[in-house]
Amino acid sequence: MTGTQRELELITLLDTVTAIAGTSDNLEEASRVAMSAVCEVTGWPLGHLAVPAADGEAFVSAGVWVGPIEDFPVLAEIAATTRFTPGTGVIGQVVATGQPVWSHDLTADPLASSVLRGRDPGVRAAFAFPVIAVDGVTAVLQFFSAQAIGRDEPLLRVMAAIGYQLGRVADRRKIRDTAQAGRERLRQVIDTSVEGFISTDTAGHITEWNAAAERMFGRSREQVLGRLVHEAIVPERYRRADEGGRARFLATGQSNVLGRRLELAGARADGSEFPIEIVVWATRENDQWAFHAFVHDITDRRRAEQALRQAYEAEQATVARLKELDAAKDAFIATVSHELRTPLTTLTGYLELLDDADVGPAHRRMLEAMTRSAARLQNLVEDLLAVSTLAAGELAADAAPVPVRPVIEEAVRTASAQARSSGHSVGIRVGSGVETVTADRDLLVRAISALLSNAVKFSPADTPITVHASAAGGDRVAIAVTDRGVGIDADELPRVFERFYRARYAHDNAIQGVGLGLWLVKTIAEAHGGTVTATSTPGEGSTFTLRIPVTAARPGEDDRGLGP
Repeated sequence: MTGTQRELELITLLDTVTAIAGTSDNLEEASRVAMSAVCEVTGWPLGHLAVPAADGEAFVSAGVWVGPIEDFPVLAEIAATTRFTPGTGVIGQVVATGQPVWSHDLTADPLASSVLRGRDPGVRAAFAFPVIAVDGVTAVLQFFSAQAIGRDEPLLRVMAAIGYQLGRVADRRKIRDTAQAGRERLRQVIDTSVEGFISTDTAGHITEWNAAAERMFGRSREQVLGRLVHEAIVPERYRRADEGGRARFLATGQSNVLGRRLELAGARADGSEFPIEIVVWATRENDQWAFHAFVHDITDRRRAEQALRQAYEAEQATVARLKELDAAKDAFIATVSHELRTPLTTLTGYLELLDDADVGPAHRRMLEAMTRSAARLQNLVEDLLAVSTLAAGELAADAAPVPVRPVIEEAVRTASAQARSSGHSVGIRVGSGVETVTADRDLLVRAISALLSNAVKFSPADTPITVHASAAGGDRVAIAVTDRGVGIDADELPRVFERFYRARYAHDNAIQGVGLGLWLVKTIAEAHGGTVTATSTPGEGSTFTLRIPVTAARPGEDDRGLGP
């Protein structure tokens, strides 16, 4: 055979394998055809296919042979029982290098000795080449001759090209398998979705219908496939609009519904309707439009929304009623407080006259008890009137420069009856430079008096109480009332300024009061743009500090939280 003829045969061989690789996606069949062509052109009698083992750690025989393998039982056994790890034997060398390998005589080749292990395979020469895919060597084609034959470089070059052509078959198969796996996963996702999935063709015939759609609409997949979608799931009154919208999209490419989440009505097999939420989109498939939709039954959501609306309406009615009752309560408190004020003023005046009278010790004690009770009742009435005023939004501080010491002294006199009856002494200290604050005098006296009253109620008899006024940050005056009483637990301290709040100690020891005094102090402080804070150590006493601006706060200015 001349060199030209040999080259033509090799080119024809390459063309043959290329044609096979361009149409097949079955590597085993394509390899069988390629091996037959190689054996025919080369005259080598045997061809063999090796593929990756299941664990991916080695290559093994695929059991695919071309030629009379039954005449070479030892070779067949060696191929069937050997794991060709990278570098082991001719096949392992191909896998390790990714290049064709030639052995002119296997029985004398150190490369094959670990595989043959002294056995005579009945063949001598062998060559092999890799099938190269995107992921690397995906198969090895091996050929055998009964005679020893020297290395044929042109043949090996053609075999290397054939290996790349066959690699296209492996790549095509992998792409097909990957696409098929993707379709299967998508099918599983759609079939197990809790939302109904529906697909239609251009004309509106149903092509996909998952299990959720079956449950939702009461129609099986077999019942709806091929039917027009508007006849299967759309209420009759909406069918014309559904057909018109599809026709408009096909004619103009425009749609008012595609890609939007819409709330519509669906029709069950029995004709009953139910609310649905639907999203529709379109895809181009084989030069035809296809429409797809996810459908969600929102019956439960609509029921929940209705229940929420009814609950809200009931709540609003309750709120309105409570406002009416609250207004009636405030009116009652205001009326009763005003009605009590006049007789209490008269009673207090006569008690002051009797206080100057010359009476015996027993009458004196009764007179003092009546005076204390009248003062307590009068304080309660004043607190209730303050609550009524604040509820109506009428508290306004008539701020003006007020001397600090006289205000404190007036507050001490107001609380003196209560303090004397329990043996408390009240000391006053005014720091240097503290002269005036900008405040409503009456409200400031009331706030300090309330702090003193609180100190008296929660302090043991005969313990001292101090009122200390000092400069606080240059723009405020701090008026601190300190006692040596029972103190306040840490968990209750943040709540002492709440309206009607009474500490556990007050409940347990029947301390008189309704929980308005400290709330009024806080309200008065805030009306002046000031603050009131409390510190306490249980068993040692408490300090309540009222901070009032030296100058009036500008309108709209909120000074709460400032100061030391």
